[in-house]
Amino acid sequence: MYKVKLHARGQLFEYSCSSTVTPLQAARNQFIPIPTGCKQGGCGMCKIKVLEGEYSQEVIRSHEALSDAEVENGYALACCMVPKSDLHIITAEDYAKKEKVEI
Repeated sequence: MYKVKLHARGQLFEYSCSSTVTPLQAARNQFIPIPTGCKQGGCGMCKIKVLEGEYSQEVIRSHEALSDAEVENGYALACCMVPKSDLHIITAEDYAKKEKVEI
């Protein structure tokens, strides 16, 4: 089991996630509010920025939901990834708000 720190909706959540479950599903199983849509990599609602940690991201996804440039900049879809270490992640929405405050 890996530890996941998730910043979502202005709050910090900590929970456990196995290497066979997506951070999205693990959060939902523990009633942690994380943006969710199609759960298949098509809508982008669960887009996150990985601040720390290693993970495996499925290659098959909608490029509208997550572009190659976003992947290169540390973004992932919480529904299409599995942890390979402890993770520190933030929802794309919270990350955008954080960036505006720091500017």
